[in-house]
Amino acid sequence: MLRWLPLRTTLVIGALAAVALVGLTLGLLQMVSMNAREVAMVRAQADAAVLSSKIDSLAPGLSAEERDAEVLTMVAARATEATDGGRCDSGERARALFLYRGADGALTGTPKLDWPAGRGAVRLRVPAGTACQRADATAVGTVVDLGGGRAFLSARVFSPDPRLVTRAYLLAAGVGVAFLLLAGLLAWALMRGWRSRVDAFNALLDRADRTGFAERAPVDHGQPEFRLLAQHLNALLARSEDMIGGLRRLHRHVAHDLRGPVMVARKHLEALAVKVPEEPLIADADAKLLTMDKRCRMLLGIIDAEVSRRHEADSVDPGARIRQLIDDMFVYLGDDKDLEFELAAVDARVRVAGDLFDRMVENILGNAVKFATPESTIRCSVARSDDTVTVAVENDGPGIDPGKVERIFEPGYSSGGADSHGLGLAFVRTVALRAGGNVQAFNRAGGFRIEITLPAQDDDTETYRERGHDEV
Repeated sequence: MLRWLPLRTTLVIGALAAVALVGLTLGLLQMVSMNAREVAMVRAQADAAVLSSKIDSLAPGLSAEERDAEVLTMVAARATEATDGGRCDSGERARALFLYRGADGALTGTPKLDWPAGRGAVRLRVPAGTACQRADATAVGTVVDLGGGRAFLSARVFSPDPRLVTRAYLLAAGVGVAFLLLAGLLAWALMRGWRSRVDAFNALLDRADRTGFAERAPVDHGQPEFRLLAQHLNALLARSEDMIGGLRRLHRHVAHDLRGPVMVARKHLEALAVKVPEEPLIADADAKLLTMDKRCRMLLGIIDAEVSRRHEADSVDPGARIRQLIDDMFVYLGDDKDLEFELAAVDARVRVAGDLFDRMVENILGNAVKFATPESTIRCSVARSDDTVTVAVENDGPGIDPGKVERIFEPGYSSGGADSHGLGLAFVRTVALRAGGNVQAFNRAGGFRIEITLPAQDDDTETYRERGHDEV
């Protein structure tokens, strides 16, 4: 498929070729018409010369009346001959037209023909039906003055030779095809050059995230448009590199400045708890610091997910990871509510940082456990559809207000009470988006479901076999 810039170029060149073809055709037809007019004029002048020669050869002793009668006879004979005696047997052609104007102004010769204005070379209109013409035509000729108010007109109807018109069209078509081929070759050359350059820019942008925005586009291109584009692209990459570097530095500073004081304060509280056992204020302060520590970890996790590079991703088996998390952690976390866990998974792999994937699944499993109905089942699944892998967690909890479903992924939004900081599901969405996927939530009949979609890792050697349902 043609891209928009080469397509526009092709259309412009094609339009120019069409205009040139039309102009060439009109020019050739004009040349053919001029040739026909010149040929008609030469023939008319030749006819006039022959008639003048015959008039000049008349006997000198003739009277004026006899001389006029002879001229009238010669003009009438030629006019009749030009129309095949009035029968028009030979069809339309460049017919000869003759008129004789006597001293009294009377006209004799070709019927329905008016005397033209002017002297010498003239151009006149020939109405339809005159000299066997089926339609209005044009004639050129010459007026010869015989003196005493007498004169005769010798003219020829002209029309382009059909053979010349056909040749003109064929020549115009040939030149037009050649021009179109040349235009197509030019468009192809332009498309090839533009496409290779644009593809190079796209490839650079595709690699930018993997290379930390450190690679730059060459700016030595001969075309100033692409050179300017490369300069702007390099400036954008440089700003992006600075921003990502700043976020990474911010991540280190936040990790040090937030978690450090919390850990120190908890150490002091532990020492106080040994000295003053069973002091409720110390236990309450420690619980609050623990909540702060969890909030700091979530904030750092979101920053870590935002600044992570795609090339740092691992090849992850979602089903195996979820099974491990259930066995190592959530079987015990669900004991208070006597929960069961069910996993249905197919063999599939995704490209995502393994630790970020684990924390993402921990968050949605923890959310499911938190709101699950006691003695219910939390159902987990991994499914593949074409190039997408879907990880879903569903419980039998109360669900959420439909108008607030999308808000649960906003940082700081929480429906879990004072002990919830509203960052867990925001972290899930950040990781999913950075991996090229998405996350959605749904109220279902008697429960709530969260789905994470991630691009499947292409592997032609994999087969996707259903594992069935495992119960813990």
